Amino acid sequence: MPFDGLGYLSTTATPAKPSLWTRLTQFALGQPPVAKALPLEAFQPVPANQPDALTLQVLTVGRALIEDRKDWVQRRYETRDGRRCAVGALRGAARLMNLHGPQTGANTILLSVAMSRGFNDIESMNDNSSHRQVLSAFDEAITRARQFPG
Repeated sequence: MPFDGLGYLSTTATPAKPSLWTRLTQFALGQPPVAKALPLEAFQPVPANQPDALTLQVLTVGRALIEDRKDWVQRRYETRDGRRCAVGALRGAARLMNLHGPQTGANTILLSVAMSRGFNDIESMNDNSSHRQVLSAFDEAITRARQFPG
């Protein structure tokens, strides 16, 4: 079995919040904000018989990136302080998972949810919906991804 390093991750320790001066310095230098805790199950290896499990992981990590209201933004893909819209969350999830290329599966499922809600694209759904509605769209997309495992 290959080493995945999950045994070294702690689920109980909460990282200390950086001081205001640290956050201001990071902002001034253009450094990304401190990484937030993501669910460990989102980074489990993808089983070979489930290629669309990657889509599910991207959706799960993307939702986790904007789960807190203060990490979500409208009318921007991503801000310097780490806030993201729905599309920015999918892109950020792909970067965190070290994936290259567009994640068309995750985008397609979230787009189908947006269109079922009367929007033409994910961006307009994000910009014309509340934070709770965007999270519920991710929840619905995750449910749809689980229904079609490959």
